[in-house]
Amino acid sequence: MSKKINDIAKAIKDSPLQVAALALYLDVDDTTISKWNSNIAQPSLKRLNEVGEILEIDNKELLISQPRKQTGLAGALQVEYKRLLSIGLTKKIIIKEDNGGHKEVNNPEMVKKLREFASKYENNAKP
Repeated sequence: MSKKINDIAKAIKDSPLQVAALALYLDVDDTTISKWNSNIAQPSLKRLNEVGEILEIDNKELLISQPRKQTGLAGALQVEYKRLLSIGLTKKIIIKEDNGGHKEVNNPEMVKKLREFASKYENNAKP
């Protein structure tokens, strides 16, 4: 089951507007609204704003608050990022594309190491 991020279903239920009318107004399929309502998918910020506009409610009422425990992860992750740079790991790498060209992308090894660090940090920060 996905984590509830939006409260669009409640906002629609509390309004006189039916899902079908909202879907037509936004020019999306009814199933898109259904996915938003069940939190299977999330609207873009632009779409969220459009829903708020048509329902005449603040965008904050369309979102579920997500309280977070303060662990210092952001600061620790920044220190680890600088450490990884200091030992020679680069932020970006250049890869060859199928068409023969080259493209700069995030270094997958840097991404992996930062995510592993964050995961270990979060596991150690739990009571």
